[in-house]
Amino acid sequence: MKAMKTTSFKLFQPATLAALAVITLWGVSIRHAEAGYTVTLQQVGPSVVATGSGAIDLTGLSLDFHHILTETDMEPANGGIFTGTTAFADIYRGNVSGPSSFGFEIEDAIYTHNASGDMVGIYSVLGNIVVVPQGYISGTPLSNTATWTGWSYAVLGVAPGTYVWTWGPGANQKFTLKILPSNGYPILTTNRAAFITSFSATLKGSLSGDGLNTTFHFEYGTTASYGLTTAPQTQTGGTSGLVSANINGLTAHTTYHFRIVASNATGTNFGRDRTFTTLTLTGPPVVTTNPATNVTAESATLNGTLDPHGLRTTVYFQYGTTTSYGSRTPNQIKAGNNYQNVLATLSGLAGSTRYHFRIVASNAAGTRYGSDRILRTHLAP
Repeated sequence: MKAMKTTSFKLFQPATLAALAVITLWGVSIRHAEAGYTVTLQQVGPSVVATGSGAIDLTGLSLDFHHILTETDMEPANGGIFTGTTAFADIYRGNVSGPSSFGFEIEDAIYTHNASGDMVGIYSVLGNIVVVPQGYISGTPLSNTATWTGWSYAVLGVAPGTYVWTWGPGANQKFTLKILPSNGYPILTTNRAAFITSFSATLKGSLSGDGLNTTFHFEYGTTASYGLTTAPQTQTGGTSGLVSANINGLTAHTTYHFRIVASNATGTNFGRDRTFTTLTLTGPPVVTTNPATNVTAESATLNGTLDPHGLRTTVYFQYGTTTSYGSRTPNQIKAGNNYQNVLATLSGLAGSTRYHFRIVASNAAGTRYGSDRILRTHLAP
């Protein structure tokens, strides 16, 4: 609704919206026929389609602005959806109650020009205004459509459910938005890359096939056109969780784009673009302190990961009953440009005692310390 907000909306002072941790669904109900105006939103293949129909009773509302150019768009975090052909419309205001959002913010507004029919909308952020065609006569039938081509629920940021705004007891004094379940369309997120070295990285994402067997892969490359893909992997229908793929043969000190892509019988979905930058050809070591294992009353195995970063690197663990440590394991020598597991076994520890430990690595480019971790030995027999 860009044109509308850049003209009349300058007169308003919208309240600041708090970040929403939980989406509240208003007026959840199922009827054989919906009174008032109802917009149904559903995922159809790679696109999101809105279909609206019904009538609006303007009783209890007052005309706020007349002849305002209103564009077709959606703003889930602001409780705004405007379907039908971009057109001049009338803006009504009154004692409208309903949800402040139906999702979370991806962009300020997501526009589409693929629409037809009457311009009708609701907008919560400015005090729940109702938008109808210019010169609309109360109770006249309305209908429209809008399609967000190439968008998914996840990318739009909408939350399935039924949302209802009302301004009186009359059958047509309400606006209903029904966001149908995605019906098996892959639900996914591109997560941050990990284990980034000079020439390799691990791409990560989260994925739910929503009940269907799903094939996924990652696209990556030095631009948002990608050009390279990882090998396809399959996730069975009932499972969901974190997924990943390792990539090699990268160029040092270079920024790469990547995203997750998933397909099932319903269609294909694309995650958002993310970037990471590979490390320089050589440099200080990269270290991570991992949890201890094989802990007994008097022994334990300390674990960590190390990327020597292209230089001969000395690595060891510090440990002790305080963060001053005081003891260390023997040096180990590592080399390469890849992440390697490092471990050291401790013995002669005191039973039922808390020990601090961390990994330390040094090479010609510098020394790096892992974060402090704690292990507790078992009670001595």
